[in-house]
Amino acid sequence: MSVRCMGIHWNSSKSQGLGVAEKLIAMLRKRGVDVCLNADLNANIGMTDCLVDRFDRCQLLIVLGGDGTILSGLDYAIENDLPIMGVNLGRLGFLTELETDELDDGVIDRLLTGDYAIDTRTTMMVEGQDYRKFFALNDIVITRATPSVRIVSLEYEANGAMVDCISGDGLIVATATGSTAYSLSAGGPVVLPGLDCFVLTPICPHTLNARPVVVSADERITVRMVDDRGGAQAVLDGRRVLRMDHQRPEITICRSPRQARFVRFHEKNYFGLLRSKLSEWTH
Repeated sequence: MSVRCMGIHWNSSKSQGLGVAEKLIAMLRKRGVDVCLNADLNANIGMTDCLVDRFDRCQLLIVLGGDGTILSGLDYAIENDLPIMGVNLGRLGFLTELETDELDDGVIDRLLTGDYAIDTRTTMMVEGQDYRKFFALNDIVITRATPSVRIVSLEYEANGAMVDCISGDGLIVATATGSTAYSLSAGGPVVLPGLDCFVLTPICPHTLNARPVVVSADERITVRMVDDRGGAQAVLDGRRVLRMDHQRPEITICRSPRQARFVRFHEKNYFGLLRSKLSEWTH
């Protein structure tokens, strides 16, 4: 792949990333590569000769931040089918590839020559919605729509076959990638990212028999409200919300036609990554 323009997406809450961005821009321009910045980054750096939010011109996207920044950067990557390389400015950084001190000329040369592997991850979508906007890499969480502390009653099916009916705080439908996010905190299993599956994890179910279930990512997962007292909502990767009420009492979740693609320079020991990252998550 010939890289003529590279995008840079920065998390505006990570001020330490500005110096990293300036260093990155300098290295790219030295090699004659055009640069496209997200609007926040451009406003903070003040460059007038860069493309701004025109990621359709890019062949690759570098994300400066943590996993949350990568999720927001996917808005550009999924729509324009761009591979992502993450540079970690956060705490966990499950999805990032490099720490800031690893970003050097050798890395840029490898990016420009295609000397890397691509790690593809399944994403989910909600049927009937534009998959370029209403998609999730980690999870889609169905929960109460109001701030009141009350149970929500849901039933959910896989390809039309009833899985369970629960009352509690809701249901998490996670990809293998998202199994180490909210689903893990709710008692779901850790699933290796190469497995093509969805994890259905009840959130604080008011019953003893409700347990997480793992199904193929080829299944269509329909989640339906059993009651509509206050309604429910589907939250995609913690960022986008679809309201569920008596007019739309159910949603169907399925595999998206687009995958998230991540640049990888190193073959990582996933179990070692789990041990090191999760042991850091103490505050």
